Amino acid sequence: MLAFALLGAVLLASGCKRETKDEMFHRTFEQLTQKECPKYVDPCTRLDSASYDIPSRTVSYNYTVDGLLDNDSIYTDEHVDAFREEILKGLKNSIQMKPYKDESVSFRYIYYSMKTGRLLLELSYSPDDYR
Repeated sequence: MLAFALLGAVLLASGCKRETKDEMFHRTFEQLTQKECPKYVDPCTRLDSASYDIPSRTVSYNYTVDGLLDNDSIYTDEHVDAFREEILKGLKNSIQMKPYKDESVSFRYIYYSMKTGRLLLELSYSPDDYR
């Protein structure tokens, strides 16, 4: 009888492994992608997926753009710099991103063309950028 009680306790303890914050972040972004993507975040930008990479501790957002934003000629250094600053401003002020920022994760925003499927823009931010 004692052997069964010990076996039960061992099985119960091994089955109650606590999820790390990184595992929770990974699961959260998997669920976001499954439940809410694709979805338009503005008239020209569709969020296709969001993910959290545990080894690099990076949140990645994959977007497809169309309309006015689906044009290679607008991705000049000047426009990219302004776009980078606008995204960074939003990241710094985002209450939703606070749990991730508190854990010093990095963020990537990746934009693809709807017309060609090609990569148009990739922006990355480290904790040093948003603090």
